[in-house]
Amino acid sequence: MNEKEEVTSLVEAAPLPFPDLSLTVSYADALLYAQGRLKMLGSGELKPFCETHQLTYTNIVNLKNGKLKREEPRLVQRVLVSLGIPAQQLRFPLTSKTTWFVLPDAEALASFQAQLHFLTASKA
Repeated sequence: MNEKEEVTSLVEAAPLPFPDLSLTVSYADALLYAQGRLKMLGSGELKPFCETHQLTYTNIVNLKNGKLKREEPRLVQRVLVSLGIPAQQLRFPLTSKTTWFVLPDAEALASFQAQLHFLTASKA
């Protein structure tokens, strides 16, 4: 590796900063959001959505209908990203297996919360 490639390699491998915990949403809220958004798709739109985003149709139907057998944080994260919510997984507190999702900024968090409120209020 020459000097230029080495510098490029260092630039591409930026250090991972400590996450801003004020920008987190719980697994439960992320799951509710994903379910609500998937339920908004019209008849016949779920399968093309899955194909476009390379998601397994059966898993997405189970997620949408609340029939997952266990927590599936990676699946929820993939759905969130497919829905335009750039969320990263975070596990904390360190001694637990609780999954949270970190959003990129306060604007994304506010948008997520407003949309989640709309989705959950419309269920009542």
